[in-house]
Amino acid sequence: MAVGKEKCLEIVKANLLVLLTLVGAAVGFIIGVVVRNTNPTDSTLMWVGILGEIYLNMLKMMIVPLIVASVITGTATLDPKSNGKISLVSLGYIMSTNFLGCLVGSILCVIIRPGEIAKTEVKAFNSVPLETEDIFADLLRNIFPDNLISATFRKTITSYDTEKYKGNETINGTTVEVIKTMVTGKNLSSADSTNILGLLIASAVFGIATASTKEIGQPFFKFFYSATEIILVILGKLIWFTPIGVASLIGKTIGGTKNLEDDFNRLGLYIATQMIGYVLFMIVVVPITYFILMKMNPFKFLFTVIHAFVIVFATSMSAMSIPESIRQLEGPNKLDRRVTRFVIPLSAAIGRCGTCIYISISCLFVMQITDQEVDAASVILVIILTTFSSLAIPSVTGAGLITVIIILTALNITPEAAALLYTFEWILDRTRTITNYSVQVTCVVFTQRLCLSSLKTENNDDETSQALNEKENGIQIAEMVDNEEYFKENTFDQCL
Repeated sequence: MAVGKEKCLEIVKANLLVLLTLVGAAVGFIIGVVVRNTNPTDSTLMWVGILGEIYLNMLKMMIVPLIVASVITGTATLDPKSNGKISLVSLGYIMSTNFLGCLVGSILCVIIRPGEIAKTEVKAFNSVPLETEDIFADLLRNIFPDNLISATFRKTITSYDTEKYKGNETINGTTVEVIKTMVTGKNLSSADSTNILGLLIASAVFGIATASTKEIGQPFFKFFYSATEIILVILGKLIWFTPIGVASLIGKTIGGTKNLEDDFNRLGLYIATQMIGYVLFMIVVVPITYFILMKMNPFKFLFTVIHAFVIVFATSMSAMSIPESIRQLEGPNKLDRRVTRFVIPLSAAIGRCGTCIYISISCLFVMQITDQEVDAASVILVIILTTFSSLAIPSVTGAGLITVIIILTALNITPEAAALLYTFEWILDRTRTITNYSVQVTCVVFTQRLCLSSLKTENNDDETSQALNEKENGIQIAEMVDNEEYFKENTFDQCL
């Protein structure tokens, strides 16, 4: 009996942070429901969510330094053959899952047809969405930033000069006079958003150059290796504030919702279609992929990153889970740091499987409620546009809805009906981001499995492994990285 009690205590102690976070989420839901019933003011909602904002700020403060330092140290220990193979495999996996998400979402929407019972009055937008060609042009510009400092907090975006004019438009079979917006010119501007993809590419270039310079690059490598370890230690302490942050964020979100019952009655089938797509990926596609690769229990693996899942749900941004993902994948799952520290930021930047499900269903849903013909040609076009647009979706809240408007504009469909989608954006954004993350962590496993022959896995006791693992056994980092042989064994020449 005593043995069983001790075992239960060990399990609780090992998973204490996860349990506290789940308790925080439950408390947040209760707070949100209570606050919502009091018809809260904006000031009330602000104070309910203030601790969550502070929690997000603490995480955001560390995300950019961690990405830069970890990608540089990760790529500096890879030979060119491994680096190229890892990049191609991870990109191929991400593109394939993004396409599969578009396909599944489109098929579900065509079969269930949620738009047939949700027809409603169309509301107008006051802004002009980005054109399809401009979002791809901005993607290319952001891949190669001209200023690495500004890329940490700004990204390039196309802006438009517009003029308003009156015109006639047929909406739901009725011709009405509306105020339309005409684009008269284009300008390059910037938006408050971290250019993660640009920083990732630039850091990878620095890492490759560090390895190619051999002994000259040792001080540079040592600095970023130490920076990575220091940042992870800081994040290890900050992560214990997650239960409080989660309770605050969820409480503010639930407390700020209005007309929840009426909106759900009208859009229930649309929400159900979205959820079916997400569940298919998280319960079927991801576990099967992991089992085929590893021949192990996939749900045991997913449980090891459950804390990252909760962070993703609370923040609705997969980039926020990067520190916890690195800690869990390199710790309990023992994945190679050279893979994790490159693939995790990359997949967080462009891995958008869940968002692709959301976009494809939303586009076809809007076509259905506006009595547009949903034929094979339009479905194929939605799939193609969504697949390629997924690479340009920023890792910020609500970015998927903007992409829906862009694609509807490209299809010559009035995007005003997409205003309906704002109603449940708060929950759909979180669930599709969780789906994104489940595919992103599987991408790391998939990449390492297929690149195993190109990695230095034949000697598990070499000095590289010691430098990455012996810190937990009390060995000083300074003694490890000062060893010249340690760095030489991680350069391109030695790997070749």
